[in-house]
Amino acid sequence: MAKIIFIMLLALSANAKYPQWLQDSVKVVAEFEQPNRYIPSYVEGYGFVINYNLVLTSAKIVFNKKKADEITLYHTEVLGQPIACLSHAKILALDDNLDLAVLEVERFTDIYCNILPTPNFRELSFQKTYFNLFKKPIQTSLQTLLGENLKISYFSEQDWSEFLRSRIAFRDFLDFSKEEKEKMLGMPLFIENDFLGLKVKEFPNASSESLKVGILTHKEILDFLCKLENETLVFKNKKDLKEFCKQP
Repeated sequence: MAKIIFIMLLALSANAKYPQWLQDSVKVVAEFEQPNRYIPSYVEGYGFVINYNLVLTSAKIVFNKKKADEITLYHTEVLGQPIACLSHAKILALDDNLDLAVLEVERFTDIYCNILPTPNFRELSFQKTYFNLFKKPIQTSLQTLLGENLKISYFSEQDWSEFLRSRIAFRDFLDFSKEEKEKMLGMPLFIENDFLGLKVKEFPNASSESLKVGILTHKEILDFLCKLENETLVFKNKKDLKEFCKQP
C-alpha cells in the first residue's frame, strides 16, 4: 500500500513539474542571410503550438525587414529529455503592430534536423499534441494580476536543455531587465494552466494596457485570427476556427 501511495505522489509531482502545455511549447530559431557575408545570422525565441499545426510566436523573431530564410522548431518529445530538432516552418500570417507571427509547420525532421519522408511518425504524433486555443479566454485584467500579486507560469531552458516550468509573481515579471524580456519573446504565459497570452515586444504608446507591458493576450490573439478568418483566405478549410469566430 505504501508503495502505491509513493508512486501516486511521484505522478502528482511530475504533473506539477510538467504541465500539459509544456508539450505544446517550442523553441524557434530563425536564420537570416546576411548580404555580402558568408555566415548567416540567427535569432532565437519561443513559440506555442495550437490547432492545425500552427505556431504562435513573436514577429520580431522571424521578420526583420524581410522574412527569415529558414525557420526551425525544436521541442521535447518526452518531458525531462533534452530538446531536439522537430521541423521547419513557414510564416502564414504576420502583424508587426501586434508583434505576432503565425507559423505553419512543414518538413518534419529527425532529432538531428534531417528531413523525414512524408508521412512520418513525428508528423502524426505532432498532430495530436497542441493547445486548443479556441475557447473562452480567462477574464483577468493586469490590475487584478498586480493587485492580488498573482503568479504567472512560463517555461525555461538553459543551454538547450529540457523545458521546465517557472513561476513568478506578475509584479516581478514586469521588473525583468530589457535583456531578460528580449530573450523571452514568443513565450506563452499562463495563470496556473490557463493561457494568459504571448510575450511580445513592448508598445509604450499602445491603447491596450497589456501591449504596453509586452503581453499579447489570449483574447487579442483570437481577435486577430478571427479578423483574418473573416477577411482573408489565410485559414481556408480550418473549420474549428470558422465555427469559433461565428460565435457572438
